[in-house]
Amino acid sequence: MKKSYLKIVSKAVLIGFFGMFIVSCEGEDGVNGIDGQAGVDGVSGENGINGANGANGVGFEELTKYGAVTLNISGTRSDDVDFTHAGELKFTHNESGNNDVEFNDPNVNYSVVRFVNSPDSHDNSSVRLNLTVNDAGLSTQNFGFFVNFNGYSIISDDLKYFEISAGYADSNTSVSNFSITEYSFDEMTNNLKYTFTMTVAGANNITGNDMIISGTVDVIVLESLGRRPR
Repeated sequence: MKKSYLKIVSKAVLIGFFGMFIVSCEGEDGVNGIDGQAGVDGVSGENGINGANGANGVGFEELTKYGAVTLNISGTRSDDVDFTHAGELKFTHNESGNNDVEFNDPNVNYSVVRFVNSPDSHDNSSVRLNLTVNDAGLSTQNFGFFVNFNGYSIISDDLKYFEISAGYADSNTSVSNFSITEYSFDEMTNNLKYTFTMTVAGANNITGNDMIISGTVDVIVLESLGRRPR
């Protein structure tokens, strides 16, 4: 009995010593391995939906509700570079003569002014169009026309510009190829429509070369009741 007990104790002691020997014989940690290559980036997510357009500023509706004038101007600049220009002028204010129709039977006179931007002064870039319809509605109907530019800038893609501040009438000797087409006037809505074109000789415009001016008018004009007698 004692022998068996001693054998068991001896084995236990031997196992303990053997375990301590193994632990004491463990080596130091090795050098860390090289980092692996970075993974491929994930697919980009879809763009979000564009936000809604902001509301027009205060007064925008009042300044644009009477329609617009579209201009097309082409020619050769003073530095001999060809140019073409297209612009829409839709701003106006209700000063007398800026958006008027006047009936002088059998003639009708229209005076329309449109600005490139909100007209906060008389110096803003603008164009005035005066159209006279002689013998309106009769077989002898004919037109008189005058266009006046006030500080109107023509800007090209090469970042060069010139400014037109001049007026041209169909009766001027410097004006040729003048025509008024698609003229109409709705007496119920006061909607005036027409297109015009003219060529201005180089000697009479800032470019020094022939310049073609054309445009489309689609506006609402107002009829003045005149001043109240005192």
